[in-house]
Amino acid sequence: MKTRIVSFLVASMASANLQAASENLIWEASDNNLKKYNVSILHDKKGFISITHKMTSLNYQLRPVDHEGNHDANDIRYQIYYRNIPVWGHELILHKVSKSKIFLTGVDVSEIEKDIHQTDGKLSTSYIESKIIKHNNNSIIYKNIKKIIYLNSHKKAHLAYHLSMYTNDPFHFVSAPNYIIDANSGEILKSWDDLTHKKVGQGLGGNVFILPYRSGLFQHGDSMKDIPSLGKFEVTIKGKNCVVESPEVRVINAAHTDLDKRSFPVLSIVEIYKNISAFSYPCSKESQYININDGDTSPANYSFSSVNDAMYFAEVTLEMYKDYYGVEKPLGDDLPLRAYTHIKNFDNAFAVPSIKIKGLYLMHQQIVIGDGDTQLTAPAQSTLSHELSHNFTRLHSNLVYNGQSGGINEAFSDMASIAMQDYLRKDYPWYWDGDDWSIGREATISGEPIRYMDYPTKDGHSIEHFDDYHDDLDVHLTSGIFNRAFYLLAHQPNWSVRKAFQVMVDANIKYWTSGTSFEAASCGVIQAAIDRQYNKQDVINAFKEVGVVCPVIGFVN
Repeated sequence: MKTRIVSFLVASMASANLQAASENLIWEASDNNLKKYNVSILHDKKGFISITHKMTSLNYQLRPVDHEGNHDANDIRYQIYYRNIPVWGHELILHKVSKSKIFLTGVDVSEIEKDIHQTDGKLSTSYIESKIIKHNNNSIIYKNIKKIIYLNSHKKAHLAYHLSMYTNDPFHFVSAPNYIIDANSGEILKSWDDLTHKKVGQGLGGNVFILPYRSGLFQHGDSMKDIPSLGKFEVTIKGKNCVVESPEVRVINAAHTDLDKRSFPVLSIVEIYKNISAFSYPCSKESQYININDGDTSPANYSFSSVNDAMYFAEVTLEMYKDYYGVEKPLGDDLPLRAYTHIKNFDNAFAVPSIKIKGLYLMHQQIVIGDGDTQLTAPAQSTLSHELSHNFTRLHSNLVYNGQSGGINEAFSDMASIAMQDYLRKDYPWYWDGDDWSIGREATISGEPIRYMDYPTKDGHSIEHFDDYHDDLDVHLTSGIFNRAFYLLAHQPNWSVRKAFQVMVDANIKYWTSGTSFEAASCGVIQAAIDRQYNKQDVINAFKEVGVVCPVIGFVN
């Protein structure tokens, strides 16, 4: 049946430039907001909601986003299209509150026709590809190009191409260059690197570096005396071997393969051709299922076992999302996650999302963990939560890793690192003291944190207030705005790390859109607090402290 839509607030964000398109932040839609789409909102027999077009000849369309993951039938994402071309970074989300109440959130766009009069670009995709690639001397692992509508910072609409790639070279290792190029002039309108840099099994874990509140060394399990103990990690027992693999995580020791820096990210066909399998080690009840040294590849660069740590902390992160935050499939359906360890002379870790074309996985989701080099030891503790949460974000809000949305993307993964430590703390209070709100301290050879969440400016580079933001800043630096807001919220009376991260998780799943701004994203967090009957004013105050003010006046109760 058709459902009446409650009209409420539309906060205008329109540009003053009359020759440009306009944007509107919608919170509770009105019939007027949907008129240009000429759609009906329907319930099926099971109570699910959907949008159907009455006709397809209109300039503007809404089409459901094809996402894996935990997408509730009561919160459906729709990509905005103009004349059958996706409007980059713009989605609307349809929410069902009750049988008689539905509302929309997101940033709507209109008046694109002022800037774009025809949708056939003067330049072909092959010409655009050749223009970009001729300046790229790296090996190209994967590339894809598609036509889009792109709104620049002045809200001028461009007919454009989005070229995305994964490349590899001996000096910079893996990168994911992305370009948005005008389809008529060939001008590069935007570019960025999309790479998000960043149970019976027992054995050593951690590293030799001492933190202010604990030793860097610990064990998984309880087989050794006088060494702090975390839980055991899952293995699959096959005969006399323990295979470090579960239905959700497969740990691979790259040192036991012919993979090197130039091999990543690993394509599915390469994985099959090379017969890449999970790391295994001899084990038995008598040996207490201990992985001693990662098959003679550990210790490595001050770290005792990145295999043990990778499996354990990946599992803990997934358990956290399920047990604490009610997310049934944190990483979607493309499982097991491939966790590649023991990449020599690599001072980093990064996650790669699934790439699926026409129903087939060209690339399975994976995380690559270096052994460290001059700055880091193997970053396999809170780094696992951080990197896996980038894939969580890709499955849900799909925040673009650039600009304001990129800062939010990076901040969410930082929050996940703290949330994971908080989750472990309930059973292992020695692991995190609750006061150290730094990021990456356990992995740096110098002992200095990579970032701070309580006061982000302590690192001398990050910002923690919207007044200091500009588009040229790296996302790791702009993450300080949302990181600081998260810290402030978690320390409000009657709040906690768990409670503060819950509203961030909810906003990521239900309210954030790929090209969201700080202000629009804060609206989503406020709405998430209202949904759970938390104190919304505490959320408003936390964001106000960092200069972020949601323009929405009326929220859905």
